[in-house]
Amino acid sequence: MISSSLVIVVPELLPVPPVQGGAVEHWVDEASRRMLATGRKLTVVSRPAGTTGHDAIEYIGIPWTRMERLFSRIKDCVTWKNPLRYLAKIQNVYSYGQRVAKVVRDFDIVYLHNEPNILLFLRKRTGQKVVLHMHNDHLSMRLFRPLYRRALTKVDRVICVSDYIRRQAVSHFPEYADKFSVVFNATDPDIFKPYGDEAEYQLKDVIRLEQGKRYLLYVGRLSPVKGVHVLIEAFSEIHRRMPDVRLIITGSSFFGGAAKTAYEQQLVDLAESVNGAIIFTGYLPHEKLKYLYSIVDIIVLPSVWQDPCPLVVLEAMSSGTSLVSTAVGGVPEVMVSGQTGVLVEPANPELLATAVCMTLGDTTMLKEMESNARQKIISGYTWERLVCELENLFGSLK
Repeated sequence: MISSSLVIVVPELLPVPPVQGGAVEHWVDEASRRMLATGRKLTVVSRPAGTTGHDAIEYIGIPWTRMERLFSRIKDCVTWKNPLRYLAKIQNVYSYGQRVAKVVRDFDIVYLHNEPNILLFLRKRTGQKVVLHMHNDHLSMRLFRPLYRRALTKVDRVICVSDYIRRQAVSHFPEYADKFSVVFNATDPDIFKPYGDEAEYQLKDVIRLEQGKRYLLYVGRLSPVKGVHVLIEAFSEIHRRMPDVRLIITGSSFFGGAAKTAYEQQLVDLAESVNGAIIFTGYLPHEKLKYLYSIVDIIVLPSVWQDPCPLVVLEAMSSGTSLVSTAVGGVPEVMVSGQTGVLVEPANPELLATAVCMTLGDTTMLKEMESNARQKIISGYTWERLVCELENLFGSLK
């Protein structure tokens, strides 16, 4: 059994356990409880969750200061183009990072998730190992590259969730190419699976499905890069061709408790063109999502940015529901178009509409892709596989 101590650090906004949602926080929650079997002393650092986590894991909450709360509210109220948003981000990372650096000083392995700026505050002691896990392409940000080049000297390994992320990072930091490796994301096929009639019963307090209707589902943040506006435009054509089809949009601007944004209102306005055929559920926890994935006919991922390796892809494939996605970022590394789902080019509502209609119209192909996708997840994308790869990586640190 392994005796070395490991501290996992998530970014400055959300807590673990993931009571407010968050893809990275959910990932850490799932992985950490499975890593307990290795015998490590395991600690998770995040914002305070206000709830009990898993037994045998120590949780350290970094409290919000009044200044951080103020800047966080400013960040929520301005658009992505407003410089104040980035000023608020810098202030909160600075404040959070300084306190994190003090907390992690005595651990054998410091395992940072998706926030390379925290590296700037670490004072790595002799013998301590640092692993950075990138769930997004943040290392490519031009403004911060000089800082990251210096910060990466402190890192022993950089894990990327897709080869797309790895290639992007190596193109900017070729001198550190040997530090970068890929560990694909994972999901739990015992949770995300076909639920049959149970799904409708479990969702009765969330949504009532009409008999004789077919349903599409979008799950994710409601932000322009996710392409939800493209999906609604495509759905106008889908609904014209297939009036029995409905669209469910699940998510918010930034997980649980997020403020409603102008973009969300824009989506609601766009949906008026197909009045009554589009349903907004708001943010839903995984406990409800697992049933929603199972009950719909097709899940649609319309991202217009280079999505690195979204968990929605794995959860949809595991649920036994067909997936139509844009061919962006790391998605084609997991999905094979025509075998485990359908891929289309991004920002093209006409192609997206055609792909959805063709998939709905070919029941034989749809069922075959659903079966293939679930089998692919079971055979290669489980948490057990991921934890095994992580332990091999930690064991290789010299």
